Amino acid sequence: MTRTRGLLGCGIVGAVLFIAVILINGVVKPGYQPAHDFVSEGSIGRGGWLQIANFVVSGTLLAVFSFGLRHTVSRWTAWLVRVFAICLIGAGVFVSDPVPTDRTTSHGTAHNLVSLLVFAALIAACFTAARWRPTGAWRWYCRLTGITVGVLVVAAGAVDPTDGGAGLIQRAGITLGWTWLAVLAVRALRAGDRSALPGRPELGVPAAGRDELVRAAEFDDPAV
Repeated sequence: MTRTRGLLGCGIVGAVLFIAVILINGVVKPGYQPAHDFVSEGSIGRGGWLQIANFVVSGTLLAVFSFGLRHTVSRWTAWLVRVFAICLIGAGVFVSDPVPTDRTTSHGTAHNLVSLLVFAALIAACFTAARWRPTGAWRWYCRLTGITVGVLVVAAGAVDPTDGGAGLIQRAGITLGWTWLAVLAVRALRAGDRSALPGRPELGVPAAGRDELVRAAEFDDPAV
């Protein structure tokens, strides 16, 4: 269980780190305008190493996180988050072209493709995770997050780059989506803590033995 907790903890660190670095990069990168420029444009030119490292490090942490989801949430959610994380790393490897640009490069095209997969996998993961230990609030949170992230990403791409505002819209979608990943990690950690309580099947104790443990605990049997 300790190993799984470590894997899930990487999800919290990776998601929070990504949001923190894009905020910092918006302040420290020369000539960069967060309200106007896309997050990926932070990888271009002077100081671009910070956002490139952010893609790679955060993506690696979230890929590790996906292995914890395999043991706690579901296989589908784990695989979708893994695809999301690997493509996030790819977004760092393939640097974006400026927006707008007069010349499309191969690495810019590759960046756009993996970025599309990042958001597609994240949105799909929201819907598969909605079925895990479902409550009304959790289902709605997952579904609304998936829908809202999709709407914001499309809206950011539809805005005329010369008018500005696309950067803010995209950042809103990223903040919602990556926050959802951190919440998923926290919920999985709490679910793991509950499963470790006496009488839970995950302890590996035979059913009869579990019943005896629970009864003994209820009557404060000193033999337990």
